[in-house]
Amino acid sequence: MACITGGCIIPPMADEIKQIATDLPGSEGPIFDRTGRFFVVSPNTGRIVRIDPQTGEKHEHANTGGIPAGLQVDRANNLWVADMKLGILSVSPNGQITDGVRTFENKPIRGCNDCAFDSNENLYFTAPAGSNAKTHVGEVYCRLNNGNVNLLDGGYAFSNGIAVDAGDRRLIVAETFTKSLWAYDLPSPGQVANRRLFAHLPGDDEGGPDGMDFDSRGNLLVAHWKGSSIDIFDPQGKLLERLMLPFTSPSNLHFGGADKRDLYITDLGNGSVWKTRWRHPG
Repeated sequence: MACITGGCIIPPMADEIKQIATDLPGSEGPIFDRTGRFFVVSPNTGRIVRIDPQTGEKHEHANTGGIPAGLQVDRANNLWVADMKLGILSVSPNGQITDGVRTFENKPIRGCNDCAFDSNENLYFTAPAGSNAKTHVGEVYCRLNNGNVNLLDGGYAFSNGIAVDAGDRRLIVAETFTKSLWAYDLPSPGQVANRRLFAHLPGDDEGGPDGMDFDSRGNLLVAHWKGSSIDIFDPQGKLLERLMLPFTSPSNLHFGGADKRDLYITDLGNGSVWKTRWRHPG
């Protein structure tokens, strides 16, 4: 294990990370549903794809006709989709698509990228369309469990991945083009306070943070797009480790398996899905 400033690099062994599925252009949004089915999205094709984690066999579950980029699952086993073209969608267990959120104050929401539920099924989501390193117009919203929608914040240089901690106390938002992670307190559902910098991703690559999730210790695992790594931060935002990957552009991650220690990682650049193990469950 080689140490760097603020953390240690973990080079994976050949038998510790393996590719489980390919031919998924723009692979994103890994998620297990309540019955153990595993899904990813292929934004470039509009598909939500079910994958057998053991064999890699793929089946199209639904096609939004848009640009699906993120997935979550609710207690009724519906998938919720952040779609860059169509907003927030709901997909039933049999693949039927229903509109969730398309507008805010009668104006179209600028393309939705990722989403995360809290423990009461309030859905937090990012809307970065039109933003980049020079144009800071990315936004963050919450769809409350009663269907109302709140605009939480804006001015992002591409608001991307999003995560809520286990106690519904804190929201983390990835800002890709500044390589930053921003934290907010959650004083009540759909309300944020005390925006502050949580962490800055290491390295001199041109990428930044994409999808992310917490493990059971409260550590935040972040897919470092164009950084070839999963960067791991402690609950205070200190970089602990970097899990180096055999591909350049990880886009998102999700925990699974019987002990919740299997870590599934989507590879946007090569359109594939990989699997490794993490020392703590998700």
